[in-house]
Amino acid sequence: MLIQETYFNKTEKHMISESDLYTPFTDDISALFKALQKEHGRCISRVYSDDKDGVPHHVGWIFQKKRKYEDTDEYYLQEVWVTLYEKKPEAKITQFPLYLEEKK
Repeated sequence: MLIQETYFNKTEKHMISESDLYTPFTDDISALFKALQKEHGRCISRVYSDDKDGVPHHVGWIFQKKRKYEDTDEYYLQEVWVTLYEKKPEAKITQFPLYLEEKK
């Protein structure tokens, strides 16, 4: 199992950052959820992904908590979307070379 975390500043309505895919400390979904909740705040919703037939599937959680800006005494509402993956995504590379010889 792999997870990815996407961080949002909901107060200012923008994305802050996104982690690379990484292996969590456990494969126990319940223990992982509890640890993520402790780190990122209360769970406010689920993350869904549609399959090829358009059927939505639960693939993660959305957590929310108040965070303090690093450079001021003000607070903002942070939202973290945690998505779980079975394995790394496969990518297909298609090259489109530019042919430099003259066309006949």
